[in-house]
Amino acid sequence: MTLKTRCQSIGSAFGEAMTCLALALRSSLRPGILFRSSLLCLLAFGLWTWLFYNHFALISMVSGYLSLFIVGGGAVLGFIPTGGGLGVGAGASVGAGAGFTGMASVAGVLGMLVIYAALLTLAVIALLYLCLIVLSIRLALRWVLMDSLRERALRQYPHLAQRTCGSSELLRGARYFVAPWLGLGIGPLLCLLVPVINGALLIVLLAYLNVRFLTAPALSGIASGSEQLQAVQQQRGPMIFFGLLIFLIALVPVLNLLVPALLGAGSCHLAYRGMERAQSPAGAACAPQVSLPPL
Repeated sequence: MTLKTRCQSIGSAFGEAMTCLALALRSSLRPGILFRSSLLCLLAFGLWTWLFYNHFALISMVSGYLSLFIVGGGAVLGFIPTGGGLGVGAGASVGAGAGFTGMASVAGVLGMLVIYAALLTLAVIALLYLCLIVLSIRLALRWVLMDSLRERALRQYPHLAQRTCGSSELLRGARYFVAPWLGLGIGPLLCLLVPVINGALLIVLLAYLNVRFLTAPALSGIASGSEQLQAVQQQRGPMIFFGLLIFLIALVPVLNLLVPALLGAGSCHLAYRGMERAQSPAGAACAPQVSLPPL
């Protein structure tokens, strides 16, 4: 794939995520939905604030160890500037008689790494706090808001609302339901094995899985497991960008009260638009997709 094609693909995925975010906002603007969304967000915020306040020492220690692992691996591989060596060459210079100067140089490098690790620890704590809030919202969303959001979103896709679940290919259907759980169980460990960018990879994975887990209730009863898998394959990039947008919105005071509603409604729109793309014949133009309806 050429650079131009890759950039176009990324731009298209981001545009799709923004469109679904706008559609989700439109679907969420109802008093009952806004009230439940705000209440769910406040409860999640209160729960994790209380837990972090009462167990901050343990959380800080775990975050510190993780930061040291990331910074140490990055320094050894040369991805983090240290102003001097931290590998085999540095140890050899000290052993060869570099003496006090060599020891001071190593101490300076270690001091810089400690500073890097301390700053990264603060970032890890903040990101962990944010991710846990969004994750808990996603877990409760299916029972608190999802039915209402799904019903409102489906009104804009009448041809999908009339469908019933078709036949499913057993293996593909099983893959649809098992894959996200495997991603949640193994994915974080694989991300942490990648030096320097492991934190960014973990955020991207969690952003995607937050949306991916909601496609099942969004498409339940109107698509088989294999059909749902095809819809997900059409929307992987937009799902990642949409999940990242939800994380960003969660950082904005007042606006973050809409996170539960936006997450649920946006996941529905992503799933339904993916279904439309998957049903389009190969080589034919996609069926006209839902855009923002007029007021």
